[in-house]
Amino acid sequence: MTAAGADDETHSCRRETTRPTIASSRRAAAALAAAALVLSSPSASLAKTVNVTVDPDTLTAELCDDPRAGGVPGTATYKARCMQISGVATNPTKDVVYNADVYGSVKDAANDEVLNSGRVGSIAEVPPGESAFRLQITVATSQPLPLKLKAFKAQGVTSRLNASPNPYDDYTEFDDFGAQK
Repeated sequence: MTAAGADDETHSCRRETTRPTIASSRRAAAALAAAALVLSSPSASLAKTVNVTVDPDTLTAELCDDPRAGGVPGTATYKARCMQISGVATNPTKDVVYNADVYGSVKDAANDEVLNSGRVGSIAEVPPGESAFRLQITVATSQPLPLKLKAFKAQGVTSRLNASPNPYDDYTEFDDFGAQK
């Protein structure tokens, strides 16, 4: 090895030290701020998933009293009626359960499925112990009654994960004649 070759090897092993740039300092500050924000906010990891039982003996399905129950947005060929499902849910924990999604099988008298999915609706809050609930679903008038309700269960979380309102909840008020106030 020549002196020139040894000199080349020593140069290739040198580390260059660089000073942090303003951009990298800003990125580091932004990352620290984001980490502080995440650590200071209520974490979704603190929320526990809770299985809520639904007593099958308490499940009933009846026509709604809603003045708009006769129809839904769509064509005039799709005639629908509003059905209200009522029951009792049991929260086995000492915590309030929020946003409990209710699942179950809903069939008509001819044993045909009423819903495309197993999700029937949701209960906003289930306090510890037993509590009554009501859900509304839309059923085609061509499907014969009574409805058969089976294998109902619910699952929710112990803290509010999203404080925004449910986009499917309707807060519209109506007078005694069905006109919007």
